[in-house]
Amino acid sequence: MKDLIDFFEYISKLKLTVRTGWKMLNVKEGETIASHSFGAMFIAWLLAKKKKLDVEKTIKMTLVHDLIEGITGDIAYVDEKHKIKRELEEKAIPKMKKIIPEELRDEIIDLIDELNAEKTKESKTVKEADRLDTFIQAKFYKKINSEELSKFTEYAEEVCKEDYSKEIFDYIKNLKK
Repeated sequence: MKDLIDFFEYISKLKLTVRTGWKMLNVKEGETIASHSFGAMFIAWLLAKKKKLDVEKTIKMTLVHDLIEGITGDIAYVDEKHKIKRELEEKAIPKMKKIIPEELRDEIIDLIDELNAEKTKESKTVKEADRLDTFIQAKFYKKINSEELSKFTEYAEEVCKEDYSKEIFDYIKNLKK
């Protein structure tokens, strides 16, 4: 029972931890890691359905895509630590394995490994959903806070041009309007 309580407390930490990128951009009341995952899950679900992928697997992968950040913290692209993000995450995996309940441990670790390898259509879709949710959130903040987030949107376009499907890139271009 203690293992489950520890895991649920770990999850609660993600519900309270504001994403670093928004702090760096001085966004007031920025979204948390868990609220981002929530938005990304709905996007991933829709994309997986449209692409006729394994929807359940895609949703689960999105659910755990930022789980490690309870240990490493949220490392934004513009953060100096981003250069060693993968290394920090790899070092944190053994600690995270101790937190995850045994009934879920293997499945969660397998999903994270698949996501990080980015070789399956589901993992690529989760990465796209992750980015798209962030871009949508940036547009939302720009509207309500009148923040100039042009640096962020320039980065977003550059990354998506290289790494993501035309459909996702088109969504992002439309967000700038």
